[in-house]
Amino acid sequence: MPRRQAPVKGRAGAAGRASWEDPDDRAGLCARLDRVDARRTRYEQIDPRFHLEYQDPEDFDRVAFAMRALHRLRPKRMRVAVYSAVSTLHVESGRSYAEGTTWAMVGIPPHASREHIAYALVELAGVASVPYAVQMLLADDTRG
Repeated sequence: MPRRQAPVKGRAGAAGRASWEDPDDRAGLCARLDRVDARRTRYEQIDPRFHLEYQDPEDFDRVAFAMRALHRLRPKRMRVAVYSAVSTLHVESGRSYAEGTTWAMVGIPPHASREHIAYALVELAGVASVPYAVQMLLADDTRG
């Protein structure tokens, strides 16, 4: 059961609101801010790592599709590791300064669509015409 707040006393004006300028009201305002009812606020706290993705019901080998796509794209001077992820399509890349090459890790969840995988790999490879390359990868996979 929510607690009732006592009216604010002091030089807050007729509305009864505290202000940060009045040192007498600062302590009372801070105490009331700690008791904010989460159900009455307009804001939500969102986990920055959580987001929704399209869930493709089609059954196919997603890692094998990614490997075939990488074979077609042939990213220059890049080592790519493809693995099965749990929840989201995850792409991480970096540069190996000692060898002068780049590296990437691509995590593919069991619900990723062909389009999402192709788009992520085409962007990773740095292809100039992204839509054409995605369509090429999708058409090549349906033929084979």
